[in-house]
Amino acid sequence: MSETLSGATPPPGTSAIARLVAAPAAKAVSIGGLLLMMLIPLHYVSGVIEEREARQAEVVGEFQGSWGPAQSVIGPILVVPYSTSPDRPRRYLHIAPSELKATARLDPELRKRGLFHSVVYTADFRLSGRFAMPADIAAPDGAALLWPEAFVALMASDLRALKSNASMTWSGRPLSWGDCPQDADGSCGGALFVLARPGLVGPPTPGDSIPFETQLALRGTGAFRFAPIGQEVDFGLSAPWPTPGFVGAILPSSSNVTGSGFEAAWHVSSNIATGRAVWSSFNALLGGHAWQRPQDQIGVELLEAVPTYRMVDRASKYAVLFLALSFLTYFLFELVSRTRIHFVQYGLLGSSIVLFSLLLISLSEPLGFDLGYVIGSGLILLQASLYTAAVTRRLRLALVFASMLAALFGFLYIVLTLETYALLAGSLALFVALSLVMVVTRHLDWSSARPDFGAPARDIEAPPA
Repeated sequence: MSETLSGATPPPGTSAIARLVAAPAAKAVSIGGLLLMMLIPLHYVSGVIEEREARQAEVVGEFQGSWGPAQSVIGPILVVPYSTSPDRPRRYLHIAPSELKATARLDPELRKRGLFHSVVYTADFRLSGRFAMPADIAAPDGAALLWPEAFVALMASDLRALKSNASMTWSGRPLSWGDCPQDADGSCGGALFVLARPGLVGPPTPGDSIPFETQLALRGTGAFRFAPIGQEVDFGLSAPWPTPGFVGAILPSSSNVTGSGFEAAWHVSSNIATGRAVWSSFNALLGGHAWQRPQDQIGVELLEAVPTYRMVDRASKYAVLFLALSFLTYFLFELVSRTRIHFVQYGLLGSSIVLFSLLLISLSEPLGFDLGYVIGSGLILLQASLYTAAVTRRLRLALVFASMLAALFGFLYIVLTLETYALLAGSLALFVALSLVMVVTRHLDWSSARPDFGAPARDIEAPPA
């Protein structure tokens, strides 16, 4: 009579405890406990990954301090001081351009410090447009506007790359950019901005349209943003960088992304940074508007094509799945092939799987994620497969295990590269794996003890002499 997976009746004299220990269900529970114990080294490996990721963030911060932060540019804005009474501090009336055209050409590069890196850039930023004077322009509460002290202000996150002879053209006249005014009563607030004084004698004629133009050299790290303050704003941005991430309140009206770079264009006509074209404040500049709200700006983040640390972190989260399926495969080997596998051997296999995440982070830092993944997964696949061949002493079982592990590594890489359908692919793969386990164990009596379950492994039979 053929033997099923449930096995035959245990030999006479077998105690109840021995029957319980020999039951497949008891072995499965023990393996589950071992799986929980493997979470301890996984936790420490995750800590190493977090430490390396934190060090990468520190290096980016160091580049931001030495090269320049992510640039946010605001302006130009025509600022007119006024005072309601001699004993009260000055206030400032801000006038946004009626037309503003801005173009920024970024020249990015990857700077390294040891194994860590940061994306930095230099920017050629050009601005042109017009200031149209409203017919009803006036200071609140009937205060007199101090037009001779008016200035045009432009603010940025970092102006260290600005040339000393930088200037703007105001109605055909060149005006030099200067520092924060000495009479601003601290209203600059520590912000980095430059100003140009047009030398107005009195209020411009209502309806006048004053043209302006300027060019700036800026340096930054990681991202470039621009506050679209104006009644009609056109902004163009380009760079030889194949993986841009457009950010801000409005996505580009048009964009073209290729393997050699990108071009993007925005058109804004709603003063999204301030909500109005003319406003009053105690500060010489925006007084808490777009400078403090990056979400009201528009621009780009220079993303990595393959974000190494994020990919490694995502890969490490699948280590429990790898452990569970590897242990399950060993357990099925014991069920269907009368092969004995000791708990220590389960533990050594688990240690090999846990080591993958550590290998992946250590190889990906100098070699990149793709090459690091290929080498790391290949090493673990070779180690675990050879160990399985030694444990089971059956080449066929070792090939089965190698095929399973190779399929897991291939599946994980596909899931990591998928953004939109990663959850769908993972759910379907788990469904297929569970279905296969159900098929293999459909005739197993989990409460019965098998006389051969846990028996010593049998060597490959040698051919007769």
